[in-house]
Amino acid sequence: MFGALLIIEHSDHVAVMKAGVDLTSKFKNTYLSGISNERVEQAIAQQSAVFELLRVKNTSNSKHAVRGKTFEAYDLANSVPTSSANKFAPLGYRVRRDDGNYSATPSTGRISMRADRAYYEQAIDWARTTIDLLEADNGESAAFIRNFARPQDLGSLPKGTRPTYLAIDVPALTELVMEEDAQYRLMRDSENGRLEITSEATKALLNQIDETFPLTNVGETIHIKSPDGLTHIGQIRINKRRIALLKFDLPAFEGVSIERTGFPLGEDPEQRSLVKHINQTNTFTVLFNELELAYLGGTLFREPALAGGGESFLAHLKAEPALENVTSEKGTFENGQAEFTEGSVFRSVNDHIAADCNVLICDDLGDEWADFIGLSTSSSPSTVSFYHAKHGEDSLGASTFHEAVGQALKNLGNMSLPESSMTRKLDGWDQTYNNNNAQTAIHKMMRGGPRAEVEKAISMTRTAPDLAKRVFIVTSSLSRERVAQVFADAAQGHAPSAHFVQLYWLLTNYFAASKEMGATGYIICRP
Repeated sequence: MFGALLIIEHSDHVAVMKAGVDLTSKFKNTYLSGISNERVEQAIAQQSAVFELLRVKNTSNSKHAVRGKTFEAYDLANSVPTSSANKFAPLGYRVRRDDGNYSATPSTGRISMRADRAYYEQAIDWARTTIDLLEADNGESAAFIRNFARPQDLGSLPKGTRPTYLAIDVPALTELVMEEDAQYRLMRDSENGRLEITSEATKALLNQIDETFPLTNVGETIHIKSPDGLTHIGQIRINKRRIALLKFDLPAFEGVSIERTGFPLGEDPEQRSLVKHINQTNTFTVLFNELELAYLGGTLFREPALAGGGESFLAHLKAEPALENVTSEKGTFENGQAEFTEGSVFRSVNDHIAADCNVLICDDLGDEWADFIGLSTSSSPSTVSFYHAKHGEDSLGASTFHEAVGQALKNLGNMSLPESSMTRKLDGWDQTYNNNNAQTAIHKMMRGGPRAEVEKAISMTRTAPDLAKRVFIVTSSLSRERVAQVFADAAQGHAPSAHFVQLYWLLTNYFAASKEMGATGYIICRP
């Protein structure tokens, strides 16, 4: 057994070349600091570079989204669609340049070059040349890589930038502990030992922490304050690599721990306090006085659209006046009723929102792909539309959208109307809609029937060469005008709330994931 370690110091940088041995984490954290992603890009991914390989990760934490992917081609700029690239952050890449083939992993500072074996003198010369590139101003990196999300290094925050607000990602926690197949549960210390928290108590706990908490600097310490700004309730620390949630003293958190459901109650060896879990899994958002910056899921991102008017975001929001006065999602049900209740989101879909569909199917309940599936076969291009209907209180937060986005993403693959599923689905659609113990006269094939005609329309749609896929979240809980006002205020320097930023990232990832599957995602909301 043997190892080799060559350390080269040049200018203000150190290059480490190793085989069979490495520097310890303690040594690296104590004596070294990382190189910014931007510097690595400028040095390696120069304007003339041709990308041959790229690994990316999704900026979304949704379990239904593609977490990461790898592209490889002779020239990725001519092979990879970039319409949704801004929701994927580069992890590593390989490029071809006039002076050789380089690989880089910006997050670790690893840079390599494909070459024959070299003596240590040549290795030293190469290290010096690479360090000079890292220190030089090489201009903008290649246009291709700039299509992707722009993660920022915390160590490179501009002078004067300070954190302003923190919010717990309550929708992500809700998904983690409250779904039917939840992988975690919450426990609380009591006089009778550690007991599982009921669903109702869990919901109440999550509601208590669904707030925006101001941040304030006191010397070198960043304090978390209560929502009213009067009391210090915790602390965060901004490190070189991440933001740490050091302390969070809320009554809702007292004695609360989280453990995996795969173990008997109280026997998970990795059980930990809920605050520690939030810190370790980066389940929180931090905003800054520089509005383009947001720390989400453990990464700092710069998103110019937040302060630039949000035109591309607003293009996906369609105002529907019929949603102004809705009072429920589905309405009430009685035996024999022929239509969905006036004033329900379901009725609005049928009467107004899906009016351009000559075939409309209610797919609610059971093995549903969407609340409604609409087909338009009498126009060009043919379209298939999935409608996910939701009703809720007026909000600019992500909580009311998490379930709908999850459902929409989960069923994107079914928008091709797979033939193997059609007999089963048609059997379910060829009956009336029954809910709340009422036998209604609402036929699930609401337009375009009978069954044989619907089946023919589905077959025509599936094979249409110009098929357009549209996925809609139809909600009464959002106002397009209010969203537009948030962007307008941000353009004037007024920070959006942390919950709005969470909503923004949730929905932009929904739009991007839809595009990845060849569909266009929309939100139909109140004006």
